[in-house]
Amino acid sequence: MALRTSHLASAIASVLLGVMAAAQGVPQASSAPRQVDDFQTVFLINANADGDVFDNVRAGVQEWGRWKIVGQPEKADLLLVLSEKRETISMQGPMPIFESIPYYHWETAIEVDMLTLVVVDRASDRQLLTVSCARHHFPSAPKWLVSHLSKNFEKFEKLDK
Repeated sequence: MALRTSHLASAIASVLLGVMAAAQGVPQASSAPRQVDDFQTVFLINANADGDVFDNVRAGVQEWGRWKIVGQPEKADLLLVLSEKRETISMQGPMPIFESIPYYHWETAIEVDMLTLVVVDRASDRQLLTVSCARHHFPSAPKWLVSHLSKNFEKFEKLDK
């Protein structure tokens, strides 16, 4: 009985908080998932990436033309967050070809600059997509990020229909 009472109290509290927020004019995020076609505007955020990389990502998104880039996050349907992170990747030494041949085993550490572009639905604060690449592998990493972003959103659009 106590368990049911606690669930009922929790449900009533949720409803009351929603009513109070609506009365105060606070916009409520919809719990229903939005369709990919609903997203029309985007705000780009540079978390910590190089300025030139950020400018190239912005230019790529603008050239793609899927969304209108807005100047304020509260006016955007989506947030695109660009970040750069230095990761240390540990790799093991050579693998044996034959089990009977002795070999030396050593660990090697390589530092890699990773660029990551995260797409967030601003209204629900849900992360929708993440695209990453190693910066040194792609001389045109910003183009690569936007290209893969567009390919993934095209897949989402096909699934939505």
